[in-house]
Amino acid sequence: MRPSPPDGVYAVPERLLRVALGAALSLSLAACSEQVTGSAGCPQLCANEGALLRDTVLTGTIALDTTFVGFPRLGSAPNITLVGQGDTADVRVVARFDTLANTYRAAGAATDSAVTQVDSAALIFVIDTTIGRPTGPIRLEAFDVDTTAADTLPRTLLPLFRANRALGNRTYEVAELKDTVRLPLSNSVVLTKIKGGQRLRIGLRLVNVGATTSSARLRISSSLLPIVRYRVSPDTLVHADTARMYSRTPADEPGIASGLGLYPIVASGRLPAPPNTILAVAGLNGARSYLQFSIPAIVLDSVQVLRATLQLTQRPSRAFGTVNDTIHLVANPVIASASVTDLFTASQFFTPPSMFSIDTLRLVPRDSGVRRLEIKDLVRTWRSLGTTNASRALVLRSPQEGELAGEINFYSSDAVPASLRPTLRLTYVPRRGFGLP
Repeated sequence: MRPSPPDGVYAVPERLLRVALGAALSLSLAACSEQVTGSAGCPQLCANEGALLRDTVLTGTIALDTTFVGFPRLGSAPNITLVGQGDTADVRVVARFDTLANTYRAAGAATDSAVTQVDSAALIFVIDTTIGRPTGPIRLEAFDVDTTAADTLPRTLLPLFRANRALGNRTYEVAELKDTVRLPLSNSVVLTKIKGGQRLRIGLRLVNVGATTSSARLRISSSLLPIVRYRVSPDTLVHADTARMYSRTPADEPGIASGLGLYPIVASGRLPAPPNTILAVAGLNGARSYLQFSIPAIVLDSVQVLRATLQLTQRPSRAFGTVNDTIHLVANPVIASASVTDLFTASQFFTPPSMFSIDTLRLVPRDSGVRRLEIKDLVRTWRSLGTTNASRALVLRSPQEGELAGEINFYSSDAVPASLRPTLRLTYVPRRGFGLP
């Protein structure tokens, strides 16, 4: 049985580790080879012999592969995106303003005055247009989602998006969504929160009111986090008050609390866990796939690897209504040592693919076919580190996990027929020893 993930994370249990790979490993040599001649650089120490360039497909090198979901972890998302595509994808956002000033200083006054009125209250945030803008009109709706219940769970928060908790709404045309968005809020509710020393926790929902095929996504920019602004006096010399995002819970874990100032919740579009025959990446599930390699030592010790290509066979996505999404896929080398046996934990310790010259792929969920990732530098590093100091594993993930409904699917090492399973293709020359003849 696969280990259970931490609370609040949905995970696919891990596939049982396959055994006796050394005996079962199949080496199939491709028909292509090339004679490399010459011994320039060591004419006195090396015989002037040709080196045969070999191209070999290693099948059965994936010792284990599995999919985990629930990424990015709650409170750690680098990007927060509102999505409004009905049952296909509905991602909402919660913004916490747990501290509201209940006094202000009037112009020329020696002491503070209590806040007794609120006017022009609004939620203000900047949108990141690098991912594009909605292609049709949208409506933003705000709700009071403050509760004493476990308020990071969808089953607790989603019922609070109802009419008697409405804080405000507005419809925006495409031309209005340039950079800064201003959403009017109920003055009376904000005043009640201020006078009662209560928290203001706003749930945001995006509704697509244009054509059903139009894009309905808004990414909230991290350059200027959402604020609530309101006036507490008709005196124009009194500046408008500003409440900034701040979360006071959980009180005993301030590091976690700081990450919960702004976070997404998925209302619809989450897929069930993939079967063992599928490796999934991205989607509203936030899926990542973990691949652990078992390459016979004799292969790495006796050859000089010139090229190493991970070959994956993509299959049309099981996600519905997301055929036009373009998903960026990256392969992150795992840096956790082999002593870390919990794969969910190990899968979160990785390096950027650029450190090992691993390309990023741009894939469309509806497509199929063989996809290739060059991992030559990584395979060479695995040889130098050995199996004790390196996990010899990759995590396939997308920077857009949790933002797009589209999911990329590959056949796993349990797929039938075997020709669909992941393979490692090596181009190499035999290693030659040095010394006088």
